[in-house]
Amino acid sequence: MNRLVHLFIVMLFVMGIVGYQQIKAIKPEEKITQIQTVLEKNGAHIQEWSLLAKEESDAVSDIHTFQKLLGRLKTQMDGADWYVENAEQGMKATAIKKFSNRQERLVVTWTNAHTTHKTFIIYEMKGKKWDEGIVAKMDKIFSQKPTIYTCVRAVWGDKIEGVLQNKATKILKDLEAKPIETLQERAFVTVSAYTGKWNDALSINKEKMNVQVALRTVGDKTTVVVGTPIITSEY
Repeated sequence: MNRLVHLFIVMLFVMGIVGYQQIKAIKPEEKITQIQTVLEKNGAHIQEWSLLAKEESDAVSDIHTFQKLLGRLKTQMDGADWYVENAEQGMKATAIKKFSNRQERLVVTWTNAHTTHKTFIIYEMKGKKWDEGIVAKMDKIFSQKPTIYTCVRAVWGDKIEGVLQNKATKILKDLEAKPIETLQERAFVTVSAYTGKWNDALSINKEKMNVQVALRTVGDKTTVVVGTPIITSEY
């Protein structure tokens, strides 16, 4: 991934954290299903979906409350491999649990920089088959309502006809989404857009955005990633 694309991802992720608004809850699996349907309609083969949930908590004020929080979370990640390390001005714990058709990852970070205590809990799931227990598990992991990002990755096995921009436009049309911002290179394009199908959005230059489409061609293979409200994985 080149520096320009990486910077674009970081910029959108930060804006997503501070600008994300949700009016009416739409189940993440409903979005994943809608995205998969559109990609398959356009001839792409689904590789995996991913879900990332993030929450800022004030539950940790020292090493003792950090350990107490981990104790609670370990009951929800039973059987996971845990890695705890000292981070700059704080602590970081990572749990990874693998299943036959999906993988879970939980990251807890606590920093006490400048006497301000901040704790972030990030829960990430990747897989090919949705499990109804995922939402129930998130309800136990998070004490508040987390911000949720969903992505679907797919590929075209053969070289696609036409330019990438046209394919991105077709996908957005099927999602009933209006393009807001585009970043384009020779074999790569990403478009940020807004669809009224999902009643949540973040703001870019005073315009609403809640879906991002990225396509990249390497040789005869083209990968497409669709995320809402932004793409949180590399593409």
